[in-house]
Amino acid sequence: MADQPEKRPNIHALLIGINYYKPNRLYPNLKGCVRDINLVDDYLRRTLQIPAERIRKLTSPNREDSTLSEVRGGIEPDVLPTYENIVNAFNEITEKAQTQELVYIHYSGHGGRATTIYSELKGDGQHDEGIVPMDIGEQDGRYLRDIELATLLKRMTDKGLGVTVVLDSCHSGGATRGDCAIRGSQEEDTADRPQDSLVASREELIENWKSLVEGSNHTGWVPESEKYVVLAACRPTEYAWEYAEEGKERHGALTYWMIDSLNTISGTLTYKTLHDRISAKIQSKFPNQLPMLLGEGDLSVFGSNLIANRYT
Repeated sequence: MADQPEKRPNIHALLIGINYYKPNRLYPNLKGCVRDINLVDDYLRRTLQIPAERIRKLTSPNREDSTLSEVRGGIEPDVLPTYENIVNAFNEITEKAQTQELVYIHYSGHGGRATTIYSELKGDGQHDEGIVPMDIGEQDGRYLRDIELATLLKRMTDKGLGVTVVLDSCHSGGATRGDCAIRGSQEEDTADRPQDSLVASREELIENWKSLVEGSNHTGWVPESEKYVVLAACRPTEYAWEYAEEGKERHGALTYWMIDSLNTISGTLTYKTLHDRISAKIQSKFPNQLPMLLGEGDLSVFGSNLIANRYT
């Protein structure tokens, strides 16, 4: 009997793309992140038929990337990827999604590394990693740190949601070269940053982190878990590149080849198969960028079924 097609559960999406950063010392503007988000958004709407009300977008375009209407009328403050808006969007989607539904999170922008504000947990001289919101350049600018992200994801999985996270950024990096750019800072941020969090109390953040890292492989922004899947652009010591494939518009390498793979490969696709194809494509261009896959690799992409390995 032929395999029956998997019935896809409801999917909720949070898409974050940051080209423009408020002036700061570490994180220059990028060019391909908002385009990444638009590419993913188009796939979710057209191919997966996800209704617009289940897709939340936070984008920060450069002025030259914006449409004429955006330049004239401005962008609504609540759709800008500030620290506060990103946290609020996570909370809203967690509250809205129902048990056994799926949450897909896609981040394109700078990854940051800063001196830890949780030294009692990580030790003196260690660092936190995480998402760099567009308002990091403000006096009280904050990262969405790894410890905060872990709690936000734990709340989703505790509710019984299936979660996939795609991080098209790196942990730290260098400068630009030609028509390519690295999505990360040139150095660790040692500036004094606010220590309060809009995600949870310090005690809850630390308790959740301890429960997640115990016995797990922690090689990225979040501890490895069977409860969610994380596809990251590169390993912690590597760079995540954005570039123009075949002279086209610039995209993040991970996002470009992910969507290309989803549009090219027919039949049921697992995250392991997707990761393998993306890795091969990226390494043919950037040998020192190897995407990471954490979590259940045999899970079907945008589905909830485990697909057994088939050998020939």
